[in-house]
Amino acid sequence: MHQHEQLAVWKRSRALAATLHRRAATARGSFALTAWPQIVRASASVPANIAEGAMRSSNRDFARFLSISIGSAAELQTLLLIAGDCGLVPADEANAAATEAREIRLMLVGLRARVMRLPRQPILR
Repeated sequence: MHQHEQLAVWKRSRALAATLHRRAATARGSFALTAWPQIVRASASVPANIAEGAMRSSNRDFARFLSISIGSAAELQTLLLIAGDCGLVPADEANAAATEAREIRLMLVGLRARVMRLPRQPILR
C-alpha cells in the first residue's frame, strides 16, 4: 500500500477539486444546473481514485485506479475548455483550471509508469 497523502499529485488534485467545488457553489444560471455537477464529479474523482488505488494491496490495482484518475483528469480538462469556449466560465479562469487538470494528468501518467515498474507486492490476506 502507498501513502496517497504524501503524493504531490493527490495534493494538487484535491486543491483543484476544492476550488471547483467552491466555484460551483457560487454559480448561477442554467450552466450551474447542467455542467457544474459534471465538472465537480470529475474533479473529485481524480484524488478519490488516487486514494482508493493507493490502499489496494497490489501495484497493479494501484495502476488501474491511476488510469481511472487519468481519464477523469482528461474529462475535467475537456469540460473546462468547453465551458470557456461557450462563455459559461470566464476564458482565463477556464483555461487556468484546464491547464492545472492537464498538468495533474501528466503527473498521473508518470506516477502510473513508476508504479508499474515496481516489484510485485504480495497480496495481503
